Amino acid sequence: MILMPLNLVREGMVTARPIFTSKDNMLLDEGVVIKERYLNKLVELGIRSLYIRDDLSDKNTIHDIVRKELRIGSFFAIEKIMDNICYFDEKEVENIRNLVTKIIDDLLEAEDILVNLSEIRALDDYTYGHCVNVTILSLITAISLGYDREKLIDLGIGAMLHDIGKTKIDSDIINKPSTLTIMEYEQIKKHTTLGYAILNNIKNISYDSRIIALSHHERYDGKGYPQNLKSEDIHPFARIVAVADVFDALTNDRVYKSRVNTNEAIDYIASVSGSQFDNVIVDKFVENIARYPVGQGILLNTGYKGYVVFNKKNYPARPTVRILYDDSGKKLKIPYILDLSETEDSIKIVGTVDDVKLF
Repeated sequence: MILMPLNLVREGMVTARPIFTSKDNMLLDEGVVIKERYLNKLVELGIRSLYIRDDLSDKNTIHDIVRKELRIGSFFAIEKIMDNICYFDEKEVENIRNLVTKIIDDLLEAEDILVNLSEIRALDDYTYGHCVNVTILSLITAISLGYDREKLIDLGIGAMLHDIGKTKIDSDIINKPSTLTIMEYEQIKKHTTLGYAILNNIKNISYDSRIIALSHHERYDGKGYPQNLKSEDIHPFARIVAVADVFDALTNDRVYKSRVNTNEAIDYIASVSGSQFDNVIVDKFVENIARYPVGQGILLNTGYKGYVVFNKKNYPARPTVRILYDDSGKKLKIPYILDLSETEDSIKIVGTVDDVKLF
């Protein structure tokens, strides 16, 4: 399969991954033949890219690292809490705890965890999906850091609820498609203290979980908010969630910006390691993310172009690719597979491309 910008998708192509709309309803399932009216609806929903099936039949199938039903259950749990915050109580926390525990079980059972795929979602459910993604990314990082089960559960609960303070911020500011004013930005920043206050009133949430809401925008160099905490003064859970939070925000479409590709997001995270983020946490985070996810179009230094079909855990920057075009831009009559983890280092990916076409 290949990840294609929506403007390159044509009638007759077949979806390779499901596409979700708001409330986590499936808009198009995997294996659906694209029609013009589908494309028009996708544009209306703000969806900017699709995974399209490769007629060359990929042998390597990428499985979700967390079961779909757990993602959906977590999505609805977050939606219920954030849409009805006045009814948020200990019972809802226990539901979150049960979901987090099951997510941890999935992650611990998975062999060679590597984040490979980007979900395709409509723009209007960003907050809920973001909370679930941040939870999964944070837990993967913490597992790599050797956290025990009890700590993983507390981290997962706090990550799932890290943005709960946004329920107290004007939605027009949260969803503003243009640059925030200074005053609006100051309002946004209050979601940290407001979130902590909400969680502080719930008896069965630990301090370690609550502090994530307060401190996930602190910076390792002390230039964050709301308390300007520095380095080790920032709770380690908040330091983990801070990295996952920024990564997920960068790699998902928003009303005011398009996503960046995974490689660019990793480069950014690495560039501010030690200043914005804890460098130990960044190192563990990055080793679990495929720089070039399955479906991503790539350009080699040889001038040849293709797309990623597989990633190996220990080689996140050296995927297996299907080469479709030669160095003159001519489409090959017989595409071929190139495993960069087994080729000489002189052959490497120098960029990502969006103009790789299957047909």
